[in-house]
Amino acid sequence: MAALVKSETGFDEDFEAQEALARKALDLAHARRLPPTPRVFEVLYGYVRGEPEGLRNAVGALLERDESPALSAIERIYEEHLALGAAPVRLLSLGQTLDGEMGEVVERLARRETEDARFMGALTRIREGVNLLSRASTVREAAESLIEVTGAHAAQTSDLTSQLRAARRKIEDLSRDLKDLREAAYLDHLTQLPNRRRLDAVLEAEIAAAPERGPLCFALADIDRFKQLNDRYGHAVGDSVLKEFARILKLNLKGKDTPARFGGEEFAMVLPATNLMGARHIAEKIRQELAAKSFVVAETRERLGTVTVSVGVTQLREGEDAAALIKRADELLYKAKEAGRNRVASAA
Repeated sequence: MAALVKSETGFDEDFEAQEALARKALDLAHARRLPPTPRVFEVLYGYVRGEPEGLRNAVGALLERDESPALSAIERIYEEHLALGAAPVRLLSLGQTLDGEMGEVVERLARRETEDARFMGALTRIREGVNLLSRASTVREAAESLIEVTGAHAAQTSDLTSQLRAARRKIEDLSRDLKDLREAAYLDHLTQLPNRRRLDAVLEAEIAAAPERGPLCFALADIDRFKQLNDRYGHAVGDSVLKEFARILKLNLKGKDTPARFGGEEFAMVLPATNLMGARHIAEKIRQELAAKSFVVAETRERLGTVTVSVGVTQLREGEDAAALIKRADELLYKAKEAGRNRVASAA
């Protein structure tokens, strides 16, 4: 009888069935000439398993129209359907915990205010019981009561202060965790650039702000012959090239400019308050910097030769939405490739 294991979804699944699905996913990767990277495997495993439904439909449509899909297309599906992983549940849990801590702080502050009011009332009653004509014993009793009430209040206040300090530290930790998790959900793990999800949000916001801020440009860049580079030198070398190009993007984009990993070997640039000439100048500088780099395989010291990039740059038109802007940039990128690669194609 096959062993049973507990899945992340909470249901018991047959281990042999899981193994069969894994083999099926690997066979599918081989049949479609896809490298069995962790992301490719996770996407294809979800597809053969049939969940999540959105991923199943996306992969099914891709395989139907493309016998040998590009790695970038698989990675785009990963970003859209799997990149967040358990982040939504974790975000919700952190948010609920943070709300609970904030509620307790409010209760403690209210309790402290109540205790302060009681203390002031006790002081007033003691004071009203003593005057210049009071007997010595009365004054002594009043003084003892004052010391007792003050000591008790100080102890309560100290305890509440300690609790508030502890709660403050916990809230700061939770807030930091929440911030880190939110940022991680919008970052590409390899290049540490904003991912496609973040890019879409930024682009929508910049399009809305463009009428006030001025011209908005958008660019798509694609590393030339990246698949051949991966096939010949391996994915570790390919990853190094991607990270280096991401570094070049970060160095050349400043202020409100946003570089992002669009998917696979494709990158995007959102350039607010920048006209087409300025955007082309930035893209050309990035292209030249990558072409000037000398890549060497660390283990063998073999030189990769020149690694180049093609870029399509365009400027937002009046009334245009994000999808149309991206489409035009993609068409210009294709023209740059058709014209011989290692160049920038631009048009308003």
